Order: sequence, then C-alpha cells, then structure tokens
Amino acid sequence: MRPLLLMAPLLAIVTTAAWGQGTASLRARELFYTPPPDSSAVKTQPAVVPVTPAAPAAPAPKAIAKKTPAKRPAASPGAAPSAPMQAVSDNPSAVVPLGMRYSVLKRNAAGVYEEVDADTTFHSGDRIRLEAQANSTGYLYVVAQGSSGNWQVLFPSREVSNGSNLVHRGETRLVPGGNQGQFVFDEQAGTEKLFFVLSRQPEQSLDKLIYSMGGQTAPADPTVVKPAAAEPNRVLMAQASIGDDVISRIRGEVTARDLIFEKVENEKTVAGNGAPAGGGDVKIETAAYVVSRNTSPDARLVVDLKLKHQ
Repeated sequence: MRPLLLMAPLLAIVTTAAWGQGTASLRARELFYTPPPDSSAVKTQPAVVPVTPAAPAAPAPKAIAKKTPAKRPAASPGAAPSAPMQAVSDNPSAVVPLGMRYSVLKRNAAGVYEEVDADTTFHSGDRIRLEAQANSTGYLYVVAQGSSGNWQVLFPSREVSNGSNLVHRGETRLVPGGNQGQFVFDEQAGTEKLFFVLSRQPEQSLDKLIYSMGGQTAPADPTVVKPAAAEPNRVLMAQASIGDDVISRIRGEVTARDLIFEKVENEKTVAGNGAPAGGGDVKIETAAYVVSRNTSPDARLVVDLKLKHQ
C-alpha cells in the first residue's frame, strides 16, 4: 500500500507541472480564461492487495480405496475475494495564475455604457464606470488619488455585497457600484490616477485603513465550534483615506516582470469566454488583462490606470 500512498502527491505534481508547461506560451487573456487542470482526470484504480499463495492440498491416504472429491481449499487469511477500489489521488489541486480583466465603460448618447479605450481623452460631462473581473477567488481594492495626494477608496463600497470586497471566479464588479453609479468629468482638465489591487489574501495594510475589524460583543459560547479559518468581521468604515506611502509600498512589492499585460481593442469575441468570435453571442471587446506569474496562495497583482480629460 505504501507505493500507492506516495503516488497521490506525485500525480498531483505531474498534473500541475504538465498544465503549467502547456500554458507557458499563452498571453494574458488566454491565461485569464484558461481553466485549472481537470482533477477528475485521475480516476480511482484498484488497490494492489498482496495475496498469500494457498498451501497445496495434502494427498489422500493410500488406505482409502474410494476417493472422495477433493474440496476447494479455503483462501488463506491474507487473500481477498475481490480487489477493493481505492483512490490513488485525493482531488489534486493547482492554482491558476491570478488574473484580472478591467475596462472603462463610457455612457453613449442612448444612455448605454460601452467599453472604450482607457487611453481615450475624455471631456467635461463624460460619464464613465469601471469594470473589473477576477479569474479566481481574491480580494479587490480600487482607489483614486485626490488633489491632496492621498488616495480615496472607490471599492469596496456599501452598494456592493454589503461592503465586502471578496470576488470569485467569473464575478464582475462595477465601480462605482449601484444601478446609478457613475463618474462625471468636470470642467477642470487633468489626469485621474486610479490604482487596482487584486490579491488572494486580504491586503492587511489596506484593510486596516478601509475596514474596522469588529470583535465579539458577547462571551463566546463554549458549545459552539467556530471554524478556524473564519474571516473576521470586517465593517466598512464611513470614510477611508490612504496615504501615498502605502500605495507606493504595495506597488513596489510587485515588480513589472511578475505581471503579464495584454490590451484588447475593438475585437470581436464570444461573450463570456474571450474566444475569437465564430458565432454565438458576439461581443465587441475593448479591455485590458493583467495576470500574475505567481501562483502561490499569497499572489497579488497591481494596476495603475490614468484617465485623461480636458
């Protein structure tokens, strides 16, 4: 049995390594939509059960003239009537490269928001939204730099998921949130600086400034077992201002070589999977993709976005 127990992690490593080699040449958008390796590909196999050979039957005594049919020898204690099924792998897992798709949505004359190039020069009165989507579970932060130099929190917001910034694979977040959420450019020309952070784990330096970590208001009930991995109660603060030093430090912790960027402009794709359009629900896509090469549980990615208006 020991060789089989050692085989399970080995199969998981081989599956992950093969998947990683197959995606090494993919671009950011392809990596974003690439699913993790199929763990169901490793099927259960019969366990190898050692069988002790049965001892040969003793010859019949010579004094007996009439031979009785020899009985079938009973199986020895070490034998098994049939080989039981045992899984050789316990759902091998592999973490996909952390990725984010983001775009700028501009409201047209008909009141419909359409994706536009982030390098567009906007004008006074233009109304926009930001859209972000993650390819795996993570925590999203979006902040904007004000005239004072400090950064104001745009996401998380009270209008979305009760202030939670947890996002799952395939979920889309609009900034600002709510049905009527939008930004309107004023008459003062300039450049709006935005900063995105997507991390697999909560970003502690940002959480301390954005959330108030609530504790228990009553003594714990000893009969209630609380999960060890339970997330602390995070209450969104009324106002949160983040110093430029915090943003600079987070930006410096993720170097450009760790990230893969790709910009898609006015390209026809199949809505929902990013594949080239060949039929079905066709969408005109103008967006950007950023993927981290880091597949560790604490991976993160950062994006600087500058919107010009005059």
